Amino acid sequence: MYTKTEIIEIAKAQLALDYNCQLSDFEKSENTIVENKLLEGRRIYGSDGCFFKIVCFGGRAIISASPEIMPWCEEQLSKKNAAWFFEYPKLRAIDKKLHEFGHEIASAHHYYLPDPKKSEVKPITNVKWYDYEDILQFKGDNRFGEAFAFDNNHPDVLAVAAFDSDCIMGIAGASADSETMWQIGIDVLPEYRGRGVGTNLVSLLKKEILERGKTPFYGTAESHIYSQNIAISSGFFPAWAELYSKMQSPIS
Repeated sequence: MYTKTEIIEIAKAQLALDYNCQLSDFEKSENTIVENKLLEGRRIYGSDGCFFKIVCFGGRAIISASPEIMPWCEEQLSKKNAAWFFEYPKLRAIDKKLHEFGHEIASAHHYYLPDPKKSEVKPITNVKWYDYEDILQFKGDNRFGEAFAFDNNHPDVLAVAAFDSDCIMGIAGASADSETMWQIGIDVLPEYRGRGVGTNLVSLLKKEILERGKTPFYGTAESHIYSQNIAISSGFFPAWAELYSKMQSPIS
């Protein structure tokens, strides 16, 4: 089982691959601006043609960008306080600049890592485990769009479901987003919410992933308080935040 320090170092090593930066960049007093490149072992989401993205980790920011916007990033973002990077006035300025290149802010998410000391958990209801082949039966089931990705770049490899008799109450799923890190998603059906099902399933899945020698992580939107509470109640702690861009949507 990993220690908390080891888990943080695993996440930093993965983010260094994702952002084409050095591990030492996470210790600098200023933010780091680097060119966006696809390195071996990098997590890939969508087409991974991201023009601009930011990770805020440990009080500093790493900005990975296409060359044409890097001079502006150096001038405007290198000395900004990473703790306040995602305040709306700053996001508005970034989005305005991205528009000059035909891009816009796509999303910003918070990410959580597990505290391995909080791994003791037992099912509160009947549960069933699923591996890769078993998960395929849920493809196209819109009830579980957060639990499963069904994406070749980050395949769904493990899941656990809670049952009320023969009815599924909720499912927590894990996708292998990289060699070392598996991301957890959770769906609880509306009629079963508020009973601790989501927290229990995420806790069970987190424990199993750690026992398999992988590092689970959990991502959610800034405004999704219910999801954030599940993460914290399941023994995760807030670790970093990420923002990325996309091609600008056409005006209808």
